[in-house]
Amino acid sequence: MATRVTATWSQGLAFSLEVRGHKLISDLPPEKGGEDQGPTPPELLLAALAACSGMFAAMFAQREGISPEGITTVAEAETASSPMRLENFRVRVKFPHLPQEKQAKALAFMEGCLVGNTLKAKNQVEISLE
Repeated sequence: MATRVTATWSQGLAFSLEVRGHKLISDLPPEKGGEDQGPTPPELLLAALAACSGMFAAMFAQREGISPEGITTVAEAETASSPMRLENFRVRVKFPHLPQEKQAKALAFMEGCLVGNTLKAKNQVEISLE
């Protein structure tokens, strides 16, 4: 099963993104030639990692009967060059109601995040013209 996102030029450097009927805008900030109408593509990548990690933390909380209230994730990465890319991804998870004795189990469960696993794996990216 393939996951699909359609990006359609909107104006300037902005693109309208459609995912399963949900619409988002991605753009660049003015200093990069955009109009800052939405997050940049690298920011969306980090947002996906933060959201996925948070969802896995919430799923763990639900399975273990722990309140997910207050779970917060922050995803960060360094910008590298040659070629330009993000690297060395980090996710910090605030999980206020997680008991100390369940921390290792929670971390192991959160390692199942699809986005994190995708970033850890070697992948191919094929770009073609139609």
